[in-house]
Amino acid sequence: MLVAQYIRSLIRVIALFIVLANLSNYTYAQGFDDKDFSLRFPAALSRFSSYADVAATGGASAGSKWQSSINPASTAWQSIQGSNNLSLSPQYSQILFQEGTVLHVISESITKDFDNFGTFQVSFAQIRSNERAIRAPLPDYRFSYDMDYIQIQWGKRVSDDLALGGNFNYSSSEVTTKFVSETHTLTSSTNYNFRVGTLYRVTNNLLGGIVVDYSESPSTMTVYDIFGSGIGDVNVEDRTKQFTLRVGPSYEYSKNSTVNVDYQYISLKNDTGNMEVHRMFAGADHRIVDALFVRGGFALDNHGNISWTGGLGIYPFKQLSIDIGYQYNMFPEIQAEFGRSHLMTISISVIL
Repeated sequence: MLVAQYIRSLIRVIALFIVLANLSNYTYAQGFDDKDFSLRFPAALSRFSSYADVAATGGASAGSKWQSSINPASTAWQSIQGSNNLSLSPQYSQILFQEGTVLHVISESITKDFDNFGTFQVSFAQIRSNERAIRAPLPDYRFSYDMDYIQIQWGKRVSDDLALGGNFNYSSSEVTTKFVSETHTLTSSTNYNFRVGTLYRVTNNLLGGIVVDYSESPSTMTVYDIFGSGIGDVNVEDRTKQFTLRVGPSYEYSKNSTVNVDYQYISLKNDTGNMEVHRMFAGADHRIVDALFVRGGFALDNHGNISWTGGLGIYPFKQLSIDIGYQYNMFPEIQAEFGRSHLMTISISVIL
C-alpha cells in the first residue's frame, strides 16, 4: 500500500513538472542572460552524464543501483560478476550546438571490486572542441575548449540496506576566444572537486540517494589588446566556488525496470557574482527482455527550460553491455552563445 501510494504521488509530481515546463517555456525559457559566462558555462557542464544509460533517463541517477550513477555509493551496491571482479568501460559523447560548435568527449573507466575493502573506480576524460563562431559578443567571435579530467572513486556497501562512497576529481581546461583570426582571450583553469554520497534501501524495491559536491576552480584569463587600446594585455585572476546537492529515489517496478527522479540544487560564486539553479531530472528504464532495455526522460529547471532524452540498452552477453543515449537541449545556460544542443553518446562495458 505504501509503495502504491508512493508511485501515484511520483506520477503526479512528474506530470505537474511537465505541465509547468510547457507553460513556462513561453515566458521564462533560458533565464540566465544576467549571469556571467564564467558561471553559466560550469553550470551547463554540471548537467553532463558521461554514461549513456544515465543520459538516456534524463540524467536522474542519485538513487540508482548501477555503477554508472552520479552517486559514488552506487559503485559498491552490486558486486562485479566476473572472475577478476573487474569491469572496463569506454564512452564517447558528441555534443552538437546549433551555432556549429561541437564538443567531443572521450572517457574511460576501470572498476575493481576488492570485497571487504570496497569498490574502487578510476576514470579519465578528454574534451576537445572545434573552433566556431558563436552568437555573442561580436560577429565572427570564435570559441574553442579543451579539458582533461581524472577521477578516483570509492564505494562500500556497509550493510544490506546502506552504501557509502566518495570521490575526488581534478581537471584542467583552456577556453580560447578569437575575433576573426586573432586570439582575444585565453582562460586557463583547474578544478578540484570532492563528492560524497549515500545510497539507502527504503523498501524492497525503493532506493534513495543523496549526493553532495564541493569544488573550487582558480582561473587566469588573459585579455589581449587586439583592438589597439594602448593598455596592453591584461591578466584577470578569479576563483569559482561551486556547491551541489542532489537527492532522489529509484523505484524498481519490475525486474531491473526503474523510475528515477532527482532534485538538484547548484550554487556558484566568483568575482562576477553568484548563480543558483534548481533542477529536476526524471526518467524510466524499462526492460523488454534481458538483452534489451528502452529508456526515456527529461530535465527541467526553475527557469522553465526542458530537455528530452531517450536511448537503448543492449546486452548480448552477461559480460558485455552497450548503451546508447540522446539528449535534446540539455545545456540551456549557454544557449545565448551556442544555441540549442543535440547530444549523442555510447557506452560499452566489459566485465572480466
